[in-house]
Amino acid sequence: MSFLTKLVLVPALLALVSAEFPFELEVDLDFDPAVARNDDPASYRLPEDLDPIHCNIEVTPYFETAPEGKEPFTFDGETTLYIRVLSEGLTAMILQDNVKDIVNVTLVTENFDIVPLNDSTPFDRIRQYFFLRINLADGVTLANGQVYLLNIHYIGNINETPLTRGMFRGNYKDSSGKFTFSWYAGTHLQPTHGRQLFPSFDEPGFKSTYNITVNRPANFTQTYSNMDIAETIPMGDLVKEVFYTTPRMSAYLISILVSEDFTVIAENNDADRPYRIIARPNAPNQGEYALKVGPPLTKWFEDYFSIPYYTMGPGMKNDQIASPDWASGATENWGLVSYREVRLLYEEGETNALDKMYIGTITAHELAHKWFGNLITARWWDNVWINEGFASYFEYFGMVYPELELESQFNIMYVQSALSADSSAATRALRHTVNSPTEVTGHFSGISYSKGATLLLMLKHFLSEDTFKKALNRFLVDRLEVWSYEHAFPEDLYVAFKNATTEDGTQLYSADIEEFLKYWVDEPGYPVLDVTVNTDTGLVQLSQERFFISATATQTQQVWPLPLTYTTGKNPDWNALTPTTVMLGKSDEIQIDAGDAWVIFNVQQKGNGMYRVNYDENNWKRIANALKADINNIHFLNRAQVIDDVFALMRSQRITFEQGFEVLDFLRDDTSYYSWYPATSGLNWIRNRFLHLPSVLAEYDAVLFEFLQAVIEDLGYDVVEDEPLTRTLNRLFVLSFACNIGHSGCVQDALQKFTALRTSQTPVNPNLRRHVFCVGLREGTYDDWNWLYNRRLDSNNQGDEVAMLRALGCSSDEQAVKEYLEMILSDDVKAQDTVNAFTFLYMGDKGNAKIALQFLKERTEEIRKAVVLPAWFQNVLSGIAGYLDEEGLEDMEQWLNSNQESVPEFNVGLSAIASARSSMKWGDDNADAVLKAMGRGSGHVIVPTLSLLFTTLIALMLR
Repeated sequence: MSFLTKLVLVPALLALVSAEFPFELEVDLDFDPAVARNDDPASYRLPEDLDPIHCNIEVTPYFETAPEGKEPFTFDGETTLYIRVLSEGLTAMILQDNVKDIVNVTLVTENFDIVPLNDSTPFDRIRQYFFLRINLADGVTLANGQVYLLNIHYIGNINETPLTRGMFRGNYKDSSGKFTFSWYAGTHLQPTHGRQLFPSFDEPGFKSTYNITVNRPANFTQTYSNMDIAETIPMGDLVKEVFYTTPRMSAYLISILVSEDFTVIAENNDADRPYRIIARPNAPNQGEYALKVGPPLTKWFEDYFSIPYYTMGPGMKNDQIASPDWASGATENWGLVSYREVRLLYEEGETNALDKMYIGTITAHELAHKWFGNLITARWWDNVWINEGFASYFEYFGMVYPELELESQFNIMYVQSALSADSSAATRALRHTVNSPTEVTGHFSGISYSKGATLLLMLKHFLSEDTFKKALNRFLVDRLEVWSYEHAFPEDLYVAFKNATTEDGTQLYSADIEEFLKYWVDEPGYPVLDVTVNTDTGLVQLSQERFFISATATQTQQVWPLPLTYTTGKNPDWNALTPTTVMLGKSDEIQIDAGDAWVIFNVQQKGNGMYRVNYDENNWKRIANALKADINNIHFLNRAQVIDDVFALMRSQRITFEQGFEVLDFLRDDTSYYSWYPATSGLNWIRNRFLHLPSVLAEYDAVLFEFLQAVIEDLGYDVVEDEPLTRTLNRLFVLSFACNIGHSGCVQDALQKFTALRTSQTPVNPNLRRHVFCVGLREGTYDDWNWLYNRRLDSNNQGDEVAMLRALGCSSDEQAVKEYLEMILSDDVKAQDTVNAFTFLYMGDKGNAKIALQFLKERTEEIRKAVVLPAWFQNVLSGIAGYLDEEGLEDMEQWLNSNQESVPEFNVGLSAIASARSSMKWGDDNADAVLKAMGRGSGHVIVPTLSLLFTTLIALMLR
């Protein structure tokens, strides 16, 4: 499953949203509805005395026009589970169930002899824990080693949106761009929702083969599932479709899509290695790019892992399907990977470069899951990092297009994301206990994705690419040979690395690779490496302690094994990526040549990745001077590291603002994407704490304009044909930031482009639309807003729709804002986009949060229904607080305190209010120090001209 977080390690869109929040907010749009908790930690887990070896599933879905006696948007289901007994004396069978109704249950032996069930209570549905218990008659027990056939007839729901997972329904637009009732039903079962499709053993470690049968309406097109159709049988108003047997797999990987007219829009026509893109029929030209990247990726993984995909099971296919409605970015169902449309469909002239890149990386992520997740599966979700960490790593290191610079982008997209996600006192280890469905879903977080992937990068450079690759191959092959498509534990991975390093004679510098891995997997957090350099002797003293972003966090005694790489200004070697030692204690020493030269640790931030570096004051000065003399004195990835570290070190009060901005002053000359991606995040974090201080904000923005001058002049306001991807991305992010803070050149150019689009239909490059559309509406009228609203309805590309949804939140027109809020509650916004839609409104203009608060107070229950999930409603509450001024916070606080019964999440809102006030106080306490430091770093005092200050203040007042 892909999560743009990411945070990366969240889908990409959310990562961009959260980076612009005025205070920290963990937004997890894959979170499940809250379920009842139990003090028994094993209460949600199945006993391991049964082994499901095969399962037949047959479903008959009913849509809007259900036959008599059937309820619309339900399905009839029948399942037969072949279950081997692994214990003596069992008097009941327990499996998981969250379907609508159980109709009847029968149990027979392999010879079809009936096994009597309890007369009065043949089964119990323990709904609190999603259990179905089959009760045997008094005196009857199951025979150890025997196989039984459990047959269950049941009724399931076709849920209204994919957010509640299971089987869900959706519709899509016709060629005119208007909504029609062209229905489809899909399944989204990861992680704990197989039980909504059928009573099942719905844990990753229980694996079965499956035979799936679907009885679809005769006027619908063919059904798509994990395997190809083996037999089609007309049955009057229905058509029975029987699919070939799946490989042995976990229940969450089952995939079914029933639709009126979904079709193959692109395919490679290779009978031996089939690869197809499936979508709604009115997106016929949007699958070619996904088809271009998918087959070479599949081949690359086959070669790298030495296990061919198409031999993993008989008749394996490799379909990728674009679903207009999808709860996450994509999901790795075996044989039929499902994507949100924006993550699979590319349309020239409508899809921006970022979304195009993500089509490639997420395809790589989902294909990597075929080996890590599908073939080899974690026993339980406490080790979801084995699935998601590997897939996240290979989405950047498996893409076969070097011009995308993905290996370098990994640093700013994943390494720095991991450092951010893992810096709080409340962070969790890669492996930690989860039990309830809510806890399980919460483990699909930035830690599992970005930290898991960063750990693998560390291992590759520590052990070498060849040994790393050998260990992964051993892990996969050993699991297949020993367990035959069964689950695995982290310890199995540790043994594979131990064997590979022993065979290759890898230099480990006294580290035990198994203990090394265990520590990084089982311990939360990561260290900051403090470096003190004696230039007279060349002695470098090192010490480590856990890094916390909060300066008041209680320090721990954790000590991480750190493979160290470094280089010096005397003889810089930016390719020294192989560690020369491993730091195993709290402190250590390294000898370098004496002399007045800088030293930098963690070369290219790849040698071991997962730590921050804080130097003594003199070494920071030497780095600052080197960068001021020539930014190219420091490798571009280490400049990105320095920027990200300095902002974190200032926030955690490990260095002063004066010291930090003396180093960061080189940004005035740097135009690199890798520098400005973390820089805009860090600068915006500070800026958001000055929003309630107009004069401070005006002065701060005046300095930001100085910082931005060189990069904007270098990039220009237009996309140049055939320019490098990272240059296009740099412009996309920098201009969005510049226009948002009122940079006059950016705003004027954006207005010109928007006006030309409105008046003469001059197209706006999709890589410029984010800021052009936003500025056009922020500075425009209700008519401008209504025009873009209708343009969005007519769009046939989801990426372009999201860009316009984002812009529609930028209007400051009161009528437009009110209609935008009504739009969120309508079918015009898909459930998957509702929380983002609220956030876009808060971000779009400073006055919108107050209007949204009144809307929230008046329409609480409608909003709760529109966002579907309780955790998402909590995100709405948390998000709005971050954009309110003190008057708005007081209003929100009074409302929450007065409506605790109707708003049971009131504590979430009150906590967000406290966080917002804390952010304001940070701004009050630090404004003077920040402004002085930014001026002092450049060698001049910050005294903007009166006209500039006046202009900036007026702009702030009008926004």
